[in-house]
Amino acid sequence: SAVTRELIHDPGGANLSWMGLWPENSHWVAASGRAAVPYREIGGVFLTVGEPVGDPAARTEAVREFTDFVLASGGVPCFYSVGDDVRAACERAGFRSVRVGEETVIELDGLEFRGKKFQDVRTAINRARKEEVTSLWTRWSECPLALKEQIIEISEAWVSDKGLPEMGFTLGGIDELDDPEVRLLLAIDARGSVHGITSWMPVYREGELVGLTLDFMRRRADGFRPAMEYLIATCALDAKDEGMEFVSLSAAPLASTNLGHAAGADDAGPAENRPAASALDSLLERLSHALEPVYGFRSLLAFKAKFQPSYVPLFMCYEESASLGFIGSAIARAYVGEVSTVKSARLVAALGVALRRGHGG
Repeated sequence: SAVTRELIHDPGGANLSWMGLWPENSHWVAASGRAAVPYREIGGVFLTVGEPVGDPAARTEAVREFTDFVLASGGVPCFYSVGDDVRAACERAGFRSVRVGEETVIELDGLEFRGKKFQDVRTAINRARKEEVTSLWTRWSECPLALKEQIIEISEAWVSDKGLPEMGFTLGGIDELDDPEVRLLLAIDARGSVHGITSWMPVYREGELVGLTLDFMRRRADGFRPAMEYLIATCALDAKDEGMEFVSLSAAPLASTNLGHAAGADDAGPAENRPAASALDSLLERLSHALEPVYGFRSLLAFKAKFQPSYVPLFMCYEESASLGFIGSAIARAYVGEVSTVKSARLVAALGVALRRGHGG
């Protein structure tokens, strides 16, 4: 992971690459040393945590070498949550691709929360001022104990309300806050009560900090209601003042304005001229719907629309359709984590069945 961390700093990675540094991941490094791939091996599926990091010119080489490594290990390769450039590199290597989500990005150049479209954001900022709620930038190692205890309390209440384990894989929890390069932005009232918490991972390009990516989001259930709108707006304006280029609101897993459509379908002209939707459309829709009542990914994507972001498609690339059932089960287990309850065990089982049925298996 030390090599991966170095490559993420310089030459750099994608906006979501910092997640690849989380402790549960393994790391493959290209023979050239110019690229690395964070991944999870689950049930024989080697599921990448985003795309290769490092030299963009080494992407195609990294895709091919990593695939060879996986096949030599007797596994199934799957590049998960990758951008269009890596999707193209995967397709050149013989992979198929499908859209599995969207990253939402706020460009900071000239950003001003003005006009009717930003009404909700401005209302949150004005209400915070009126109710004496302010923002505090900190890091976990610097955060006072009284605030840490409140953050843990709010997070535990949020998790218990779901009735399922806290998700992982591309969604960080309390443990992922303890990183010296991850920034915390808190909403605090005049009495010292924490109403909302966000964490922001760095994005580097050639050693320079160019953006921040949202990960952890929690709000006190009975607290300042527009805490998230207030914190995201505050982060964007502060990052702009710091000279950064963008703030990413990350991706809502398996939620997209065009979920499951084959790559390139958006540009294929009128609907009647587009290729027939593959069985994978049904597969991903089933997976998304199975998770929505519990984790609300589509609701989260709709929430982020308040900030008028750009939408960047994310793809899953795979070699063989026959492996989709195994891949679906691996994705489910990656997100749900250790199956410790009957409810989560049933969810994982249901997702695997949905994926196989969705492909017609």
